[in-house]
Amino acid sequence: MTMRLLLSVLLLAGVAAAQGRGGSRNSGGGNNMPSVQARINRLDMLGQFLSLSKDQKKDVKTIMDDGQKEANPLHDQLSKARAQVAAAIEAGKSQDEITQAIKAYADVQAQMAAIEMKAFAGIYKDLDSGQQQQASRLFALMSGVFKGKNWMEVGE
Repeated sequence: MTMRLLLSVLLLAGVAAAQGRGGSRNSGGGNNMPSVQARINRLDMLGQFLSLSKDQKKDVKTIMDDGQKEANPLHDQLSKARAQVAAAIEAGKSQDEITQAIKAYADVQAQMAAIEMKAFAGIYKDLDSGQQQQASRLFALMSGVFKGKNWMEVGE
């Protein structure tokens, strides 16, 4: 029962925070951001701030879907490697064993980062010069983009 109460309070707090932001941002203020209430995914966000054509948007989706498929096997590895670091520390293992566990976790993280950068490079090369000037925003979105089950879901 207390868990339900806690979840209800958190849900209400989130709704109140969203309403406190001034409602819809699409109400003609010149801001290209969607309303707070609208559900937007990363593909739509990329399409908006990079001004992607329909074909470019399709290509971005393909690149990102491929990256997600490549990253999926790493999800379990990341969780297991992180748990192994915690277990080694909790068990009072030697510093060498803890360092090995940390290295194993870092290796998987590096693989995930490589997948993210490969996707970024694939998208970047398909952008025109004007769109490439906005690529820093794209780069910022790429960090951790494949850690969830669906790259398109914001906040997953």
